Amino acid sequence: MDKTINIDTTTRDKFLDGKIIIEQLKDGGRSGSDTILLSAAVPAKFGDFVLEIGTGNATASIALAHFVKDIKIVAIDNDDTNVLLAQRNVQLNDMNNQITIKNLDILDTKIRSHLFSSKKNISFDHIFMNPPYFDSKKNIIPTSHHNKIAKTFSVNDLPKWIDAANNLLKHNGTLTIINKVENLLSIINTLGHYGSVNILPLTSKRRKDADRIIVQLKKGSKSKARLLYPLIMHNENGHYTDNVENILRGNTRFDIQQLNYKHQ
Repeated sequence: MDKTINIDTTTRDKFLDGKIIIEQLKDGGRSGSDTILLSAAVPAKFGDFVLEIGTGNATASIALAHFVKDIKIVAIDNDDTNVLLAQRNVQLNDMNNQITIKNLDILDTKIRSHLFSSKKNISFDHIFMNPPYFDSKKNIIPTSHHNKIAKTFSVNDLPKWIDAANNLLKHNGTLTIINKVENLLSIINTLGHYGSVNILPLTSKRRKDADRIIVQLKKGSKSKARLLYPLIMHNENGHYTDNVENILRGNTRFDIQQLNYKHQ
């Protein structure tokens, strides 16, 4: 156990029906259903090169590496504690050959050289991220340092993250984002400059407004923007719907453009 993180401040939790185990802070960014849905929505295939921005404890990257065995993922975060946890979780799940954790800030003007060293013409097939949900100017800021990092952002940072991600993405590559509906306008205003956009609303139950969205850019595409049929999270009895249950258990990924949400 790394002595820089006290074991009393973390928990070990199972995801994907116990297929992966994640150590995470008790008081900080904690992984949940959004994390797994994001990883399952990334259309990566065997041999692809993938970047996760703001990996936190690396749950999403580890889940994606479980879904698609033969891919390479670089996962970055600018918080020292998150980086230590992410590295530990990669080792805990025996994924050192698939996932590389780097202590980097996506807004660093030299991010490309930090990622690729001398190989500056390399780009990623897919990029994904779960940025902080709450504008620090409009919401109560958490008192915990790690909660603040995980949950709040400056109003100008989200478009900057997207711009930086686009610069690292291949033509016809995808950028996948999960976030709150209130940030949708900022997201699509930025993404729309770079290609076609698909928006998947996430709603807790039927006849409920969506409160979160998964937005996916295909870089360079000329297709029209699409607002897709919602993914309904829960049945009337409060249990996950079959589609969502299968994703959260690690039995399937999903294609946000397909009504059955499953890769065939």
